[in-house]
Amino acid sequence: MKIGFIGVGGMGYTHLLCLKEIAGTEEICVSAIADKRKERREMAEKVFPEAKLYTDGLELLEKEELDTVFIITPSYEHFPLMKKAMEKKLSIFCEKPVCLSPEDCDQLVKMEEEYEKPICIGQVVRHMPEFLFLKDCIDSGKYGKLLDLSFERLSGNVNWGYEDWFHDEKKSGSVILDLHIHDLDFMRFILGEPDSAEVLHHTSFSDGMVNHIVTKAKYPNLEVLCEAAWYHADSYPFHASYRADFEKATVQFNSAIDKEHVFLCTDGKAEKKKIGGEDKEIESEMNIKSLGAYLIEDRKFIAYLLGKSTENPVSLADAVESVRLGIQILTQTKGAC
Repeated sequence: MKIGFIGVGGMGYTHLLCLKEIAGTEEICVSAIADKRKERREMAEKVFPEAKLYTDGLELLEKEELDTVFIITPSYEHFPLMKKAMEKKLSIFCEKPVCLSPEDCDQLVKMEEEYEKPICIGQVVRHMPEFLFLKDCIDSGKYGKLLDLSFERLSGNVNWGYEDWFHDEKKSGSVILDLHIHDLDFMRFILGEPDSAEVLHHTSFSDGMVNHIVTKAKYPNLEVLCEAAWYHADSYPFHASYRADFEKATVQFNSAIDKEHVFLCTDGKAEKKKIGGEDKEIESEMNIKSLGAYLIEDRKFIAYLLGKSTENPVSLADAVESVRLGIQILTQTKGAC
């Protein structure tokens, strides 16, 4: 299987290393790589020396004979690259968010109606063992009814993006469509669509772009709080966490406290539950320190493409609904609803 790869930033390099691991056991070949920056192309060439290098992703898609493409570019480039890849009839992996506007959501869904090749969107939290532990607690009912649930995903300022694209709302969708969307998507994954979502609090950078958001999602007999932030100080350490209170247990995960365990508290007993999964440490300018769930995610999609699995990890239609929810929340911060 010939794979084209577009975007070798912090996230892209992570996925590229994942594909290198997978290529050790599966018949895949990254045959072409595109990135605008020479130093990033050189980094990629060290991982896949045989790949042809491009400065432009659209040119790669136009000239190369491929089976699959991985689109791991800044968010504002996802939609045009997705369109071109669909025109070329390729299987597609695209990082989240798949797009940034309601119009693009509608167009992608319409295009997919007659599209016969697999498309997977990189909502990686769905593959994280520490979060799947929570899903199992809910699905199994072993601790009774879920009574209360909250998520946090907090980061320092995002100063590492190509041409500072994170700080341009038209390119990133703000902290809402870049960071908050992780927990909005996972919430939908484990609980379904909320009846409503309301912004409880938000702050903005000096240019007006939202950098801190607290959302309340309402379900029958349950309210879920989701918080995300890009704080002003870039040295603020990233962490992701959740707290879930059930009738018979309270469950907590906080990556700032312990990345390897979930805390499970029942009557008379508090314990750490070891969480596992395929992993390999890496160096990155982002908050990613290991391949972890990215490798799990990419293995699942490659297995699906090779006919070794019948499950597409995250469909385009599903991921689009998470974008729609994020856009609804972003719109509320502007006082438009």
